Amino acid sequence: MDVVITHGRKIVSDEVRTLTEEKVRHIGEHCPGLERAEVHFSEEHNRRISDRECCEVVMSGHGHTIRAKAAGRVPLVAVDRVVEKLEHQVERTKGRIVGRSQPRHRMSPNESLYSRARTA
Repeated sequence: MDVVITHGRKIVSDEVRTLTEEKVRHIGEHCPGLERAEVHFSEEHNRRISDRECCEVVMSGHGHTIRAKAAGRVPLVAVDRVVEKLEHQVERTKGRIVGRSQPRHRMSPNESLYSRARTA
């Protein structure tokens, strides 16, 4: 997966860059159809907002686009929140793809892809 990291005025440290790349690539392994991920860091200018560091991720590939945005006090907190959102969206998207292509293997509403992988 190709991961592109951009930032606004504030420069992101190398540590945050490497951790972000690792986490986004890990999500990309769950849904191999996603080929590109764009990560954009920005900062809210309103001083009354406590969670000022924003992270936005757009993953795309094979006609699917998954987008999530989250904020935190520190860039790593924002990245963790975005990763949680992306995991949920990737799981839903992959469930739709499997459900459409293999109608016999539809999952019940209480079952997730991660629970199926653990039992197998």
